[in-house]
Amino acid sequence: MKKIILSAIVAVCALSANAQFWGGGSVGFDVTDFKGAPESQMTLNIAPEVGYSINEKWDAAVALRFGLLNNRNGIKDANVTTFEIEPYARYTFAEAGIAKFFVDGYVGFGSYKPKGVDATTSFSVGVRPGVKVALSDDISLVSTFGNLGYETVKDTYDKFGFNVDATTINFGIYFNF
Repeated sequence: MKKIILSAIVAVCALSANAQFWGGGSVGFDVTDFKGAPESQMTLNIAPEVGYSINEKWDAAVALRFGLLNNRNGIKDANVTTFEIEPYARYTFAEAGIAKFFVDGYVGFGSYKPKGVDATTSFSVGVRPGVKVALSDDISLVSTFGNLGYETVKDTYDKFGFNVDATTINFGIYFNF
């Protein structure tokens, strides 16, 4: 019996030694002044995430995205809060030194709540490219830029497009363990 328990412990330790879990996320903030509007629009986004490196090419992860939009389109007190859970798969297609280039395929499910109105559901699906730079074995900087996808918020809007601009650039940090 002792040999079976010891063998099981050794097997779990061996599997854990090869496992590559990571956690981290990103924070975003911006202010937009609309000409002729009475207020500035302020946006705050927080997106913690956790993931697992399956092998050298593939990762699986999930992000939780929280958003707050104050004075939407410059209209005083036109506030919106959002929440989304976004599982994704990451495929690394190239490496150059400490940099790895990847593409994420994601699906998001969430909630969209304007002030004074009932929350409604949201859904998104798409792909986005990015780069991960390993600063050490334990810390990586990650950036995604651009998006090709579809997003819908029930009874509010549907959006399909390809975007590569400053609003689609995202920076984050990952801690490997």
